[in-house]
Amino acid sequence: MMHRQSGFAYIAAVVFLVVLAGFALAALRLSTTSQATVNQQVMAARANQAARGGIEWALYRLKGATSTAGCFTSPATPGTVDGTTLADFFAATGFRVTLTCTARTYNEGQNPDGSNRAKNIFELTATACNGASGPCPDNGSLASPDYVERKRSVSICIATDGTECY
Repeated sequence: MMHRQSGFAYIAAVVFLVVLAGFALAALRLSTTSQATVNQQVMAARANQAARGGIEWALYRLKGATSTAGCFTSPATPGTVDGTTLADFFAATGFRVTLTCTARTYNEGQNPDGSNRAKNIFELTATACNGASGPCPDNGSLASPDYVERKRSVSICIATDGTECY
């Protein structure tokens, strides 16, 4: 007597559905991770542009600076760090921008009248972050998965008479 075997198609169908569900789950996870990565990259680009805007604001403020005009306060004490947070950047971009400035004065060469030619070296750093409050870097928001911070630095030389350095 012969027994007829059946049920093989059912097992194959179940295995096929399990494999298909695995592929669907992998695609879903990949899509979610990809979307989070894109969002972080967009936020990083925005933070970078906010920091750049802070640097440009500071350079504009320093343009034409003389020996009595300093970083962001007047007069500046050479060798000290001056800092300020640009509140209006937060309203426009969603990022806080904190600027620090170090001013140093050096004598280099002489003017035509024989006096020393003094030059101011300004070192500017802009830090942009999307923290909840306070200046950047915002240590309170650091653990947040959506926290983004970027920093840009620049140096500029301006002679004490307001002209460019050579």
